[in-house]
Amino acid sequence: MSHMECKTKWLGGLGFEAQIRQHSFVMDSRGENGKDQGPSPKEVLLASICVCSGMDVASILQKMRVDLISCEVNAQTDTTAGYPSIFEKVTLQYRIDGSDIKAEQALKAVRLSMTKYCGVSAMVVKASPMFYEVFLNGNPIGQGQADFSGNAE
Repeated sequence: MSHMECKTKWLGGLGFEAQIRQHSFVMDSRGENGKDQGPSPKEVLLASICVCSGMDVASILQKMRVDLISCEVNAQTDTTAGYPSIFEKVTLQYRIDGSDIKAEQALKAVRLSMTKYCGVSAMVVKASPMFYEVFLNGNPIGQGQADFSGNAE
């Protein structure tokens, strides 16, 4: 178990500065009261899904001792109308490049992240379905849906 802390300070309008360990960043809104000083909290959450899962995929592929050249994880979502406004669904694209990575290896790494390891996705998927597509060296090789119910691989 890991303890985490975050401190935030209001900057005026809808802007806040967040401090996590020695790291700080600004979050704001593009809306009528926001000054667009930084990403919104929902945008940070969307980026957190990408980075958390990307860390899993890179780690798993490195443990497979393949030549991982690059790994990009991109996400799109729309939010629901009304309040609270949440992600309708999240769609992720994994773009993995490596000279000796087999399609099965790339798919296994993503599947493990989306069914077992990615804690951010496991939290978000309880409210919003998550779907993914996997590309290896620019070619589509598979797709799926995040499922942390314990029935998946």
